Amino acid sequence: MTGGGHACVVGYGSVGRLHAEVLTRMGLKVSVLDPDPSRPPGPSVSWWRSMRQVPDVRDVDVWVVCTPTHTHLPVVASVLAQDAAARIVVEKPACRAAETTAFTELLATLPAARVVVMNQYREAAVLSSMARLVAREAPGEPIRALRVVFAKDRRPDVARGRFVDRDHGVFGYEWLHMLAALGHFLPASGYDAYLHGPVAPGSLRVAHDPDLVLAAAHERTTVRGVAVELFSTVAGEGAEAALPRPAWTRDYPTAIGERQRLVRVETASAHFTAELEPLGGPAHEQVRRDVHRITVRTSAGDRRLEVVDPLIKNAWTGMLASLSGVTCPPPDLRTLRRIASLIGTVWPWAADPALVGAERTGRPSGLAVEPVFSPRQESA
Repeated sequence: MTGGGHACVVGYGSVGRLHAEVLTRMGLKVSVLDPDPSRPPGPSVSWWRSMRQVPDVRDVDVWVVCTPTHTHLPVVASVLAQDAAARIVVEKPACRAAETTAFTELLATLPAARVVVMNQYREAAVLSSMARLVAREAPGEPIRALRVVFAKDRRPDVARGRFVDRDHGVFGYEWLHMLAALGHFLPASGYDAYLHGPVAPGSLRVAHDPDLVLAAAHERTTVRGVAVELFSTVAGEGAEAALPRPAWTRDYPTAIGERQRLVRVETASAHFTAELEPLGGPAHEQVRRDVHRITVRTSAGDRRLEVVDPLIKNAWTGMLASLSGVTCPPPDLRTLRRIASLIGTVWPWAADPALVGAERTGRPSGLAVEPVFSPRQESA
């Protein structure tokens, strides 16, 4: 599908624009569906303000849903109402955590449809490279600890009108990526047990925020003998007083916007830490796209190597191949169900699809035949 295919990006915020740029460079024709005309993509790109304006939905090879999370399910349903065999890529999260059953049931009624969820860290070559490095540098040593930290200060984005996930708070931004990173190093059976298992009492701490809902979260638990630590903040240093970031992260510099994406594997004799782009440190390093750094720490000292891995482009290559293949497995929503369990420890009512989100925003639940957008909304 990379040569001459047609992709329609639904929702032209910063994420939609990023996907449009990548798909254009990959050789696809790109059009846009968004009711807000203030962000035109250019004179050569078709722009539609509603599904009714699309001349022929069957002319679209892949729909790219980049609208706010609470509209994902209605938008997917509206596309499939027009074309039951549509191919759709949905930005993460696939839907609200309380809507996973509805999402699954919708796809079950339309067997010709093909839907995949964007997650560039699920198949990240840099993390696969680090897994091989662990096996080579610490042969036979069991993993003692897995630590994943994704941090950013989203407050300037929010001040400019960027979407706030009021259903999931901090869990709606990077947590799915963090769980995907975890899956590179936990055995499949242990990973599945963690995703389906209960949230251990006392294992989760969160920082509340009046604007960001949940500004930070820190989970520390044990999965079959492996210490697992997950931390994320969307308020940067602003959440430090309520929930400090793990001390070990101070060894690694942050990038612009207090961005920091770290994945650490610890064995008896070594620590392996991946710094995922954008790299922190000097300004000239922060502008290098698709470059990641792995540090191996042993008793002999530190050794560093860089890995070039264009995450978004490689993710699109895999997703387009999956959408065009003989078979296309349904979306794996286990990580979203894990997030539902975590949120349930903070908001017990969040498991009710009729209440989640609507309780705080007054927004009604349910599906819409026509996508519902608001100006300046975009995916996380």
